[in-house]
Amino acid sequence: MMGRLLTDLVAPFARIRRRRLGESGVAAMEFALATPVLALMMTGGFDFGRALYEQNRLASAASAGVQYASQNTASWTNTTGIVAAVRSDAGDTTNSLTVTAGECTCPTGTALCSTAATCTGSTVAGTYVKVAVSESYATLVNYPFLTGPIPLSAQSMIRVQ
Repeated sequence: MMGRLLTDLVAPFARIRRRRLGESGVAAMEFALATPVLALMMTGGFDFGRALYEQNRLASAASAGVQYASQNTASWTNTTGIVAAVRSDAGDTTNSLTVTAGECTCPTGTALCSTAATCTGSTVAGTYVKVAVSESYATLVNYPFLTGPIPLSAQSMIRVQ
């Protein structure tokens, strides 16, 4: 009981003594110094997350293009329809994506327009449709280690015949 009474009497004086030593405002000073670093880290994390989202959006759009091409024999030669399917899936209303669609290739990308020819390796020659989608990603902040927009790209390929 006596210890508790002594603590209750000393506590107000300890607070006064801390103020006299100039320790008040230390937390505010630490917060002021840490805030810019934390804000920069949050912005970098947000930029990195947006870049991952854009990469996923491009991969999904390329898959939508080859899915359109695999519908029937007329659709794999319909480049306009493939590009429209890619832009529709990506929500590209401003035509900011670069879309290329090609057919009649080996899976390695070597041009091969004859079914009698063979592809290098163990792959089988046939009619393949390849859709490549790319765009330039601009970050929110100009980072000293990045020079200009970041090129993002995705591709998808399917054998249609």
